[in-house]
Amino acid sequence: MSATKGGNMKPGKLGAFLCAVAAIVATGVALAQAPQVEERKQDHDALRALLAKSTQALNTRTLDSMAGALHPGFTIITVDNQKIVGLDALKKYYASLFDGPNAVLTKLEAKPVADELTRFVDDTTGVVYGMSDDTYVFKDGETRTMKTRWSATVAKDGDAWKLVNVHFSANAFDNPMLDAAKAYVQKIAIIAGVVGLVVGALLMALLRRRPRT
Repeated sequence: MSATKGGNMKPGKLGAFLCAVAAIVATGVALAQAPQVEERKQDHDALRALLAKSTQALNTRTLDSMAGALHPGFTIITVDNQKIVGLDALKKYYASLFDGPNAVLTKLEAKPVADELTRFVDDTTGVVYGMSDDTYVFKDGETRTMKTRWSATVAKDGDAWKLVNVHFSANAFDNPMLDAAKAYVQKIAIIAGVVGLVVGALLMALLRRRPRT
């Protein structure tokens, strides 16, 4: 290295030196990470397949196909802030969205994408984060989309990866599921008010027709 009289490196050479050091560090980090990714390629492939299978099950309403992919202690936090524990509870909740007196949807299509590869906490545990563009088709014919964030914890049971926990998070100010729930409550309140008025009017008419004693 050349130095000035004061023993300091010239600015131009200092910049080149720092760039070289940064390049060496970056290369070292990349080389250190590459074997780890390659060593766990089979796990990453299995987890991608798990994401695809879960997505298909949700979009086609075939939740029973997920039975083998769920950990015994599986839980999910939904976009309308409900905690669901176990496959049976998930099936009941999901069915209520499409069928029955309180149903609000005719179709739901989720498109989850992971932000990055799963981060492995240890050999049998991983955490992954991502985004999802979800499309909701409501009973009244309205179609709305919502961008959600999600996170999932996975655990390896033997040779199979399973979902332990899934958490969905949505913008509280742009959440069609919550909007639909509010609209349903308002509708029930209006119906109850109308029924109350009708019943009251009928009672008044009957009282007026009663003969005086």
